[in-house]
Amino acid sequence: MKHFVLAVIVWAVCVGAVVPSSWVSACAAESNFLIGCGSADITGPAAGFPLVGFVKEGRYSKGIHLRQRARAFVVAEPDGGKHLAFVCAELSWINAEIYRQVLERLQGRYQDLYAPENVILSATHTHSGAGGFWRYGADGPLGKGFFHEYEEAIVAGIVSAIDAAHQQLQPGRILVARGDVEDGGAQRSSVAYRNNPPEERALYRTDTDTEMTLLKFVGKSGEKELGAFNWFAVHPTSMTFDNYLISGDSKGYAALTFERRKGVTYGKQNEFVAAFAQSNCGDVTGNLNLNNTGPGKDEFESTRIIGQRQFDVAWQLYNDASEELVGSIDVRHVTIDFSNLTVEHEFTQAGTVTTAAAAYGYSFAAGSTEDGGGHPLFREGMKERNIAIDLFANQLFPDFRPDDRLRELQKPKVILFAPGASKKATGLSHLLPLAICRIGQLVLVVGPAEFTTMAGRRIRRSVQEALGDTAKYIVIAGYSNDYAGYVGTREEYEMQQYEGGHTLFGPWTLAGYQQEYVKLARAMASGAAPDQEQQHENPQPVVKRRSIFVGPDVPPEGSAFGEVASQPKPSYLKGQRLEVAFWTGHPRNSFQTGGNYFTVERQAKDGWVAVATDADWETRCRWQPSRDASQPCQIIIAWHIPDGAESGEYRIVHHGRYRLEADAKPQAFDGTTRLFRVE
Repeated sequence: MKHFVLAVIVWAVCVGAVVPSSWVSACAAESNFLIGCGSADITGPAAGFPLVGFVKEGRYSKGIHLRQRARAFVVAEPDGGKHLAFVCAELSWINAEIYRQVLERLQGRYQDLYAPENVILSATHTHSGAGGFWRYGADGPLGKGFFHEYEEAIVAGIVSAIDAAHQQLQPGRILVARGDVEDGGAQRSSVAYRNNPPEERALYRTDTDTEMTLLKFVGKSGEKELGAFNWFAVHPTSMTFDNYLISGDSKGYAALTFERRKGVTYGKQNEFVAAFAQSNCGDVTGNLNLNNTGPGKDEFESTRIIGQRQFDVAWQLYNDASEELVGSIDVRHVTIDFSNLTVEHEFTQAGTVTTAAAAYGYSFAAGSTEDGGGHPLFREGMKERNIAIDLFANQLFPDFRPDDRLRELQKPKVILFAPGASKKATGLSHLLPLAICRIGQLVLVVGPAEFTTMAGRRIRRSVQEALGDTAKYIVIAGYSNDYAGYVGTREEYEMQQYEGGHTLFGPWTLAGYQQEYVKLARAMASGAAPDQEQQHENPQPVVKRRSIFVGPDVPPEGSAFGEVASQPKPSYLKGQRLEVAFWTGHPRNSFQTGGNYFTVERQAKDGWVAVATDADWETRCRWQPSRDASQPCQIIIAWHIPDGAESGEYRIVHHGRYRLEADAKPQAFDGTTRLFRVE
């Protein structure tokens, strides 16, 4: 009888039926929460499309290394209680417009079940993801243009992932575990970190946070394993600024490896979901040599090594997890104007001060030296004005010209340009969403920024003091719900390394975050509502939409779309690399998420079996030419044959599309190589 009741409850949740409270209460006696996980593809245009993350001009996609995905978990209390949705998206960042559109669509489906208070959209911060979706930056100094089609694909993918998690909701258990990832990252801004007080640094054995916190989701029905989510702080810059292939970097590798180990095909419903989310990695690099290289011989090997180190710890924690999250869901959420926030002495130890309108410093343009640097005219640590630079910046960006008061508030930063000074809505988000979310003894501190190691530690200490020992696990969930640059400590800001030059709201930015998080934590501890004036939203910037269509596809002379331009050899040994090419259409002309551009297939007794796609580590594909649609286009597909591949007959199938006119419907086609043998 118990199993029958459980099955009915799960069915009712999935179809949205009203479940009798007595049934749910009976279930609640065994399960503290309802849980669900979901995943969806959000891969950007694979060629000729801007990549974001590095201060480097001319980075446009040429192909795919790893596909981008959005992974979601939803936790709910039984008896129609509170819900919490968390998304980990393989993007450079989340912005306010994506957040708004996702909430709007969720509310269209679920009414008030999902709201700003209980939806967290976070980014892994890959530096090899497609851009073109940031409205605030589209037409500014950091602009890559705005492409509505990709923004729509991201929003639809995130909503799809949350939908899948919601539809899977079932009684289950959430287990938590914590462990250290050794040599998973290095302090890239030691000059700034060492400027923090010695007595504070002495509290920690390392100059980066090595700790990983992991959640294991297990359904009560047959103990079905649903997913795993973890947080660990390391910049996804192992794929360097010399990379032009779309990639989820080390976190994408770790997630893919975990999911493949769990039998995920990316083609079925209710498959296992493994997310490697981001934390306070503002000054933590995966380039362990601290010169844009290491620990591998090239960026691909370095990505695998840093990803493998995260995976190994996550896999061990997942299998060892035994402590169950118990209690309830609680959330406190506010929107704060960081352009002019009054910060009290309790958090500054320097009297009452204010933050400043957003501004980028000279040292921002220098980039992080350890991750490849930026413009050669600038260097980290710049604190002296250069009149020639200022004149040039003012001519280029007249709307972002700072006045003397702003220059004074931002000292010792030397301002390069100030989006916060703009009178137009195209400046930068300054009304920022902050939240503290609690699931039993786990607390997520949610913020729209790149917190440095010590900034994250200070926030966690402050929140811990306000909530007490019942908050056993406190995690910084950065890059969430919007993006507003870096947050370094007051002492780190003084050094004006890259992180200080990118701490937008002045030297008291961290103190402002601490103050507002403590207010939220105190409200949560007392059961009170957050102290929040009327909620406001950033004005939506009006930006020029650029067409994703790059011109009609040109058929190859004497050939057809889908024909093989370069065939495989008759046979290969395991461990070797093969490469083939097909005539195809440009991926921007028929952009769509989901699916695959190719499959590697092995002949089995019952037909052809896919063994790899463009989502897998051992494959890569690129388009040639990548930015010119006036010429016939080829896709070049490479497969590094794994040592564990089965011997037998193989083929590679390209799944392509072409469009001969801008308003024509894309035409789909398949192309297939001749057979080859793997020995």
